[in-house]
Amino acid sequence: AASAVIMHGAVILEGAVIGANAVIHPNAVIEPHVKIGAHTVIHPNVVIKYGCVLGEHCIIHSATVIGADGFGFYDKDGQRYKIPQIGNVIVGNHVEMGSSCSVDRATIESTTIGDYTKFDDQVHVGHNCQLGKHVLIAGNTVLAGSVIVEDNVTMGGQSAISGKVHMAKGTVVMGMSALAADSKPGTMYFGIPARPAREMHKVNGSLVYVPELLKRVSAIEEKLGIERKEIKESE
Repeated sequence: AASAVIMHGAVILEGAVIGANAVIHPNAVIEPHVKIGAHTVIHPNVVIKYGCVLGEHCIIHSATVIGADGFGFYDKDGQRYKIPQIGNVIVGNHVEMGSSCSVDRATIESTTIGDYTKFDDQVHVGHNCQLGKHVLIAGNTVLAGSVIVEDNVTMGGQSAISGKVHMAKGTVVMGMSALAADSKPGTMYFGIPARPAREMHKVNGSLVYVPELLKRVSAIEEKLGIERKEIKESE
């Protein structure tokens, strides 16, 4: 668009479409056939890989890469081969991604990010993930491939989501937790592996009693062992 701002040093390759009032900062790379919506801001050193689509009013902070190859390999006869990643990434409107994030392209179809979803810095989204609207992801969080995230999900910092997990609407994963199974709607999880918060509060509350319980069990075992020995000798 004539109203788009392309700053010095930005690289715009063939077939790319830049919307009205979009801003492309220095050293950003927009690869072939990328589409960037109106009013979207691409900060320095961002790379948008070929064929990816960004909506309107998005903000992509420095050093983020959208559309790198997904992590796909297979082994045969002692050799490791790369699985071609021929899909793309589709980002909705009003999405913001912090610095140094990565969103991998899908193997065949599209990795998708819904409207009003917000990433903190250093978030990784694996190939084939499907993220809904109004999702919040704090820093250093990792989503493995093919995760489905419904609307209004929140993930705390340094959380990890295993591959092919389905996160139901309104799920909350607390920081430094690892979710390895499908979640229930509107439920809070924490721990490794993450479990519903009510359950984990009970588990954590009981941990303070474990040292004393171990002492008691050891004493009982010792006593039972002596009694059994005496009974055997008397027989």
